[in-house]
Amino acid sequence: MILQGKVVLVTGASRGIGRALAVGFAADGASVVAFARSAQELQETPHGDPEHFLMVVGDVTSEADVDRLVATTYDRFGQIDVLVNNAGIGNPGALLARPFSDWADVIRVNLLGLALCTHRVLPGMITRGYGRVINLASRAAEFPRPTLSAYGTSKAGVLSFTQALATEVGPPSHPDILINALIPGPTDTAMTRQQGGRDPALLQAPEAVYPNSVRLNFCMAVALSDTSGQYARSIQLPWPIH
Repeated sequence: MILQGKVVLVTGASRGIGRALAVGFAADGASVVAFARSAQELQETPHGDPEHFLMVVGDVTSEADVDRLVATTYDRFGQIDVLVNNAGIGNPGALLARPFSDWADVIRVNLLGLALCTHRVLPGMITRGYGRVINLASRAAEFPRPTLSAYGTSKAGVLSFTQALATEVGPPSHPDILINALIPGPTDTAMTRQQGGRDPALLQAPEAVYPNSVRLNFCMAVALSDTSGQYARSIQLPWPIH
């Protein structure tokens, strides 16, 4: 139970990588708050001890929903130690082949929703002097593909946001608040299959992502300083676990 006493908030926790992370953190002893839009899919998520697994329905793009999420978490557990910003959509399609609102929705969920959740959770971490923020990124940020301009743009924003935020709130000003991005690599999720272009046989299971998120949580050989002395690093998986 390496995470005993920790409270982990996972967004987009009703399916795919988010569900796998929520289940993995719970299995390792953390109290988990699973946040997603689908009440039915949240109920279908294996969650073990109900005393330590809280399900909250809401949208990461809604300020009211995120404020309610944070308030509910503090009412139940009194703290948030780890924020996993996993919620995201793919919504593939060429820019000119669909309404602009479809393109903008991807930015709104993947980037603005992530920033909103971080904005609401970070103050409590700073007050306590401890926190871990793990932002799910993607290789699409660096290697754009046709029909995925919105997705790639959103994930490039996630990487830049992560690096900038680490400069703002991470060491040395707050030695025990660490901001990281996680690039999970090709994973067998509904979003990946929707985007297409990959052999399903070569995709890793969502559960394979979890051990690396724990490494980021405790920053074992991960929070490495760059030349400016700031702390941020993105990890592309698979990454060997020893």
